[in-house]
Amino acid sequence: MEERAARRLQETLELASQDLKALLKSFYQQLVYERRASWHTVHAVFSDLKHFVTFMNDHKGELLCLRELESLSPMDLRSFLASRVHAQSSKRTNARLLSSLKSFVRYLRRQGLKVSSTFEVISSPRLDKSLPRPLSKTQSLSLINRKPETWIELRDQALFMLLYGCGLRISEALNLNRADWTDSFLLIKGKGGKERHVPLLAPVAEKVEQYLKASPYPSEPDKPLFRGARGGRLNPVILERTLRNLRLELGLPDTATPHALRHSFATHLLEGGGDLRHIQELLGHASLSSTQIYTDLTQDKLYQAYRDAHPRSRKVS
Repeated sequence: MEERAARRLQETLELASQDLKALLKSFYQQLVYERRASWHTVHAVFSDLKHFVTFMNDHKGELLCLRELESLSPMDLRSFLASRVHAQSSKRTNARLLSSLKSFVRYLRRQGLKVSSTFEVISSPRLDKSLPRPLSKTQSLSLINRKPETWIELRDQALFMLLYGCGLRISEALNLNRADWTDSFLLIKGKGGKERHVPLLAPVAEKVEQYLKASPYPSEPDKPLFRGARGGRLNPVILERTLRNLRLELGLPDTATPHALRHSFATHLLEGGGDLRHIQELLGHASLSSTQIYTDLTQDKLYQAYRDAHPRSRKVS
């Protein structure tokens, strides 16, 4: 992901004027070294900036420069956002895009530079509240209980079990090295470089050990825990494609994604009486409000169960 983020920076620099190039480079360095943003975040921010610079170059008929940012009008920014809507970007994507632009503008102002107030005038699109869509326990386990025929299938099962049994993000699981793994816990490097220890259940540890023994590659401390067919670090696209194929084979819903297993972990823990603070620590959420969304989910399920069971909620024939 680091390479993709660096490539996106370079693509953005090629589109910008000389005075903006240096500022984009220093903003990139601030995100990486000072704010310690994840490479996914850095890549997303510069993807958004690339879209903006590309549009403004065409809109203004010249390379975007600092002078243009100082005189940018609300109509200019609305035209850009309208172009993203026309390109069928979702509300959530456009909200993130506007957030990326405002983040860059705040950085420029901290450098003592003048930037148009347009970025404060335009508000983010209102987002519909969406709850996570976890799998049921049976659906989650169906990905793990199949009999593997190759070491790659065993690897995929170990990964699915790790996502469901430890609540990891897919990036966290795939960034693990052998040295981050012990029989009792995992050392996870999460968003912003924050580290946390996640305890391991015996069945999870056993499944990963089975995969390591079956793998044709040596288990070395500084090498990836999960390897691709050629021995390098496993690409998340491979795992996502595998899960798409399994959805059809096992009759799972379209919401069955690697991240849905993380949602399932949190939801099933909470339904089983788990403490919200403990779940927050396990998930690596900086704020408890991020974890509380699972409380809303379980309350919805309780309400639906009440409606299904209560006599007064049934139609009288």
